Amino acid sequence: MDLPGRELPKEYREVAEELVSNQGWRYNDGSGRGGHPMLFPADPSKRPIAISTTPGGDKRRGFMNWLSQIRQAGGIWPIERRK
Repeated sequence: MDLPGRELPKEYREVAEELVSNQGWRYNDGSGRGGHPMLFPADPSKRPIAISTTPGGDKRRGFMNWLSQIRQAGGIWPIERRK
């Protein structure tokens, strides 16, 4: 199982580690294809989600939009929502 490393910003890495370790997602660092790191949802019918390694102008908005994609693909974050 691949886990994200320092190639991701800290807040993205924290979410990705939770998804891979506890929610059945897969991670690919993108090095083999020269692309962006990707998260693959546990549900194979959902599309993979790219992870920006260099967030642009409005970092907070970009992160929140990324979390929205995670939730739409079946991921749970923050983890307190599991209850």
